[in-house]
Amino acid sequence: METPRPQKKVFKLVYFKSDLPNKFSQDSLNLNEIPGMQELFEIADYYLGKYAVFFIAIKIEESGADKKPSWLARKYNNLTGMRFPKSRETYAIGATNTNYAIYRNWFESMLDFKIYMENMDKSFARKKGREYQDEMEMLNHLYSYFNGFEKWYNDMRFLIPFVQRKYAKNLPDKDNSNDILIFDYM
Repeated sequence: METPRPQKKVFKLVYFKSDLPNKFSQDSLNLNEIPGMQELFEIADYYLGKYAVFFIAIKIEESGADKKPSWLARKYNNLTGMRFPKSRETYAIGATNTNYAIYRNWFESMLDFKIYMENMDKSFARKKGREYQDEMEMLNHLYSYFNGFEKWYNDMRFLIPFVQRKYAKNLPDKDNSNDILIFDYM
């Protein structure tokens, strides 16, 4: 008898913790229009934490910068070129005929990227026995998983420091350790 495979969970965003800043509350975010890069970075920093720099760098590489998104981002809300996962939890609601993930909105694409990066954190820790020390070390790990093209890797080696200089330096210090999202499964 075969062991049943775990069912993939698809998240449905229900609501946010009530004490989130008004700027990033569910009601104040326009989910139908991708924000400009600085605002997107601020939102990513708030919700993704240490993955924000990766998210923005990969977003620029995969779907373009300010208000010039790729067809994948415009049509399917996929900002980072994520493929539809085979087994991990996801916010994706489907896949294109080329297996790119389809999302309800850009925000769920961002949250799905966080799930992917949390899995990559675990993968790195299993392989190396520790957490990654900086973005470049994680980039080397991602190179074989996320995208194996040398051009992508070289572009990311440029984009990560660029995002750190251009967007991350403008943020105030903060502690979001107690902020959580509340989810419901579909």
